[in-house]
Amino acid sequence: MPLDLTYLGTGGWIMRYGADVVMTAPLFSNPAFVRVGLGPIEADTGTIDRAMGGHDVRRARAILVGHSHYDHLMDVPRVATRHAPAARIVGGRTVQNILGHWSGIMDRVDRVDEHVADLESPGSWMSYGDRVRVLPLRSDHAAHFDGMELYRGTADRPLDAPPRTAAEWVGGETYAFLIDFLDDDGSVAFRLYYQDAVTAPPLGLAPEARIRERPVDVAIFVPATFDQVNWHPEAFVENLRPRWVLQGHWEDFFVPIDDETHSVTMADIEYFETRLRRVFDGEFWRPEIGTRFLFGQQGVRSPG
Repeated sequence: MPLDLTYLGTGGWIMRYGADVVMTAPLFSNPAFVRVGLGPIEADTGTIDRAMGGHDVRRARAILVGHSHYDHLMDVPRVATRHAPAARIVGGRTVQNILGHWSGIMDRVDRVDEHVADLESPGSWMSYGDRVRVLPLRSDHAAHFDGMELYRGTADRPLDAPPRTAAEWVGGETYAFLIDFLDDDGSVAFRLYYQDAVTAPPLGLAPEARIRERPVDVAIFVPATFDQVNWHPEAFVENLRPRWVLQGHWEDFFVPIDDETHSVTMADIEYFETRLRRVFDGEFWRPEIGTRFLFGQQGVRSPG
């Protein structure tokens, strides 16, 4: 049985193994650059519904949210209420507080605080049914440019209304994740690593003990802003020992998702891929929105 991954754009993925589905937080609304900088922004529910219309995630067990900037959290309430009504929202304190009283899903948030792992500490798994488990990894958000991180901050109490501007969608605590899909006997069928923000190692790395037990099958890395830190992706390849690598959150998300110019990169992708090739001998891909991969024990194919 293959691991089925579909790229939704920005930080969004659908991960399937048999009947089990996990999502990572997508962005479809894509407010324009000027509006993000100067005006109010809000989720475009029509665009979200059209984008999600072709994906059946009604049985999704979890939506993983690595941090709470607008391009990761703003569309989650609509996705969670309309399209993934059974999914738990997995994230930090700021994710829960920003969703607050207004979103209708604050009580569906599973805080990761007591489970967090890092390079030296094994943490503890969060289980979603008998065949899915998630390990949050302590991480951070790299600077956006010239050493400056935009919209840094935390939300210390639940909000009564949605944030109005991009600056009010503060990043909060940042996490990466290990995701295990298990077989009937409890063994790991596939292990994934997911990050939705670049960070400087050792933050974002998985516990050595966990990786000695089972290296990663598929690692999802973020190229955007990788030049703001040292040893990304090199340290992550060494730590995770992945079989395959995917790139997410690489494209221009200031244009509509059906605009042909969305594939303008948000980083020096060629340099990122050159550095990746120096330390990684396996296959890697930079998918367009909607690309689907089927990973099997014997290899990988993309049915479209």
